[in-house]
Amino acid sequence: MPMPTTRVESRCVPRTAQGTLSFEVTGYRQLLKGFAGSFISSSSILVGGYSWCLRYYPDGDGREECKGFAGLYLELLTKNVVVKALFDFRLVDLTTGAPSVIQQLEVPLSFNTVDASRNQQGGGVATNKYLKRSELEASVYLRDDRLVIECEITVVNEPLVVETMKTTTVVEAPHRNLSRDFANLLESKEGADVTFEVQGEVIPAHTVVLAARSPVFKAQFYGPLREERGERHITVQDMQPAVFKELLYFIYADSMSPCIHGLGGDEKKEFTKHLLVAGDRYDVQGLRSVCETKLCESLDVSTVATMLAFADQNNCEKLKGACVEFMTTSCKLEDLVASNGYEDLKSSSPAVFVDLYEKAARARKI
Repeated sequence: MPMPTTRVESRCVPRTAQGTLSFEVTGYRQLLKGFAGSFISSSSILVGGYSWCLRYYPDGDGREECKGFAGLYLELLTKNVVVKALFDFRLVDLTTGAPSVIQQLEVPLSFNTVDASRNQQGGGVATNKYLKRSELEASVYLRDDRLVIECEITVVNEPLVVETMKTTTVVEAPHRNLSRDFANLLESKEGADVTFEVQGEVIPAHTVVLAARSPVFKAQFYGPLREERGERHITVQDMQPAVFKELLYFIYADSMSPCIHGLGGDEKKEFTKHLLVAGDRYDVQGLRSVCETKLCESLDVSTVATMLAFADQNNCEKLKGACVEFMTTSCKLEDLVASNGYEDLKSSSPAVFVDLYEKAARARKI
């Protein structure tokens, strides 16, 4: 049976947003006097849907160890969010106008305004950079009491996963034929655990297969009256070896063997009758039904009476009805009455004539 398989291909696309915040500090020395230990905030910028600003500490952040240092902080202003971001701090060379990176992150940092305790300075402040004032004041970054600070911010959002292709392929499963496989098992005799002797011919088989298909075999092998485990050699009475083999073939393969198709008309008809009886004997209803159908299809004037007697004796209602129908509608009644089977029918199954008369009576009324 074909098995469908699905293949889905997708692509992970980074989602980032970038912005640059520039903060010009003028009156550098005057701010040292009025804002020692405190900070000045820049204007805010919106990057990736979140608001950011710079904090500039002219002379430390109030801690003793930070005195004599200028501090830079990046602050997330948006409340109740957790954001991952990269950034770098730059100072602009006021002699050339070119910025120089003084701090750069290689790995995104988490800014948390839900739980402020997770940030270095509380709130949305997550990182800082301290510059020694003496070195800053002697550098090209401070001219005419003026300082320009830049911060490039890159917000890193959850990556976008895009489905690029979806295909469904039907894969043909390796073709196996269960009926053929079981027929091969019967023919190979491999694993057989019981033997039947039919008119001197020994035929191996498998008890579990027989029990699965025939209530009679199931009772014989696994029921209360089962044979002893060591005695798995069974003699079959009143049956031809060819018929028993065909019975086994049907049990294994659920179909007639190729051998039966090679039989001639009358020979095939007789063999089918014996096979029907075997199917009835071992309660293989499928075989009985197949045989009955084939016999219904083989009716003719010379043998229909014999077939009706057979149907009556073996409780084959379908075959019996076909025979009665054939006899009451046949245009060759003289040939039918003159056949040997008709005389046998009168002596062996006289009750069937009631059905014939009733059928004929109904036909005349019509």
